[in-house]
This record gives sequence, C-alpha cells and structure tokens, in this order.
Amino acid sequence: MERIARLMEWFWLGLAVLTAGWAVWGLYQYGWDGAKHLTWFPLVCAAMYLYRRFMRKRMAAWAEREKGSGEV
Repeated sequence: MERIARLMEWFWLGLAVLTAGWAVWGLYQYGWDGAKHLTWFPLVCAAMYLYRRFMRKRMAAWAEREKGSGEV
C-alpha cells in the first residue's frame, strides 16, 4: 500500500509540473484574459499531491500505532 501511495504522490506532483508548464505557455501565448482558467489545473494537482502526502503519512502513523498496540 505504501508503494501505491508514493506512486500516486509522484503522479500528482508530475502532473502539477506539467500543467504549470502548460499554464505558463498559455499565459505567454494568449495573455491573462485568454488563459487565466489554465492556472487552476496546477493548483488542483498540487493540492491533490499535498493531500495524498498528508494521507500517506497519516496512514503510516496509524499502522505504526496498530503494530505497536498488537504486541502487548
């Protein structure tokens, strides 16, 4: 499960970088009025990356607590 969570983190981070490049290109080509909607994509991808990272760490802490309480 840890491996899948890390893979999804990298996926969202990579997508955030790609969409940020796309947004910068769009802003350069069309200006702010023509491409301001493109800025939402990297923001959403970055938020998903941070959410996945937070949840992975939270699940790891939960698993450690469960492992520790099972040994008593």
